[in-house]
Amino acid sequence: MTAEQAREAGHEVKVASKPVATIAAMPRPKIEEDAHGVIEAVVDAATDLVLGARPHCVEAQELVNLVALAMRADVMASALRDGIWTHPSATEALNEVHGGADVPLRR
Repeated sequence: MTAEQAREAGHEVKVASKPVATIAAMPRPKIEEDAHGVIEAVVDAATDLVLGARPHCVEAQELVNLVALAMRADVMASALRDGIWTHPSATEALNEVHGGADVPLRR
């Protein structure tokens, strides 16, 4: 879901969005010299469940698969944020995009 779709469905949402080039925990795009794009996550404010995500970056398929699995299994966004991911990988972006100190989730 997008943030708008989630709100229309009655969810109070938090949204985190960060340009790929500024995600320190995600070296893969820099290694491949293709750090364009942005990653956005939509999270239910009450349950911390992932409602949707929009990864626009190199290796986005890696993120899509993991986030889709998390959504089907009711994994909380904080579990994705706190995960230890393969290095270097696009999945490491989840450590920052959920709402690190410099990118708070917004309601």
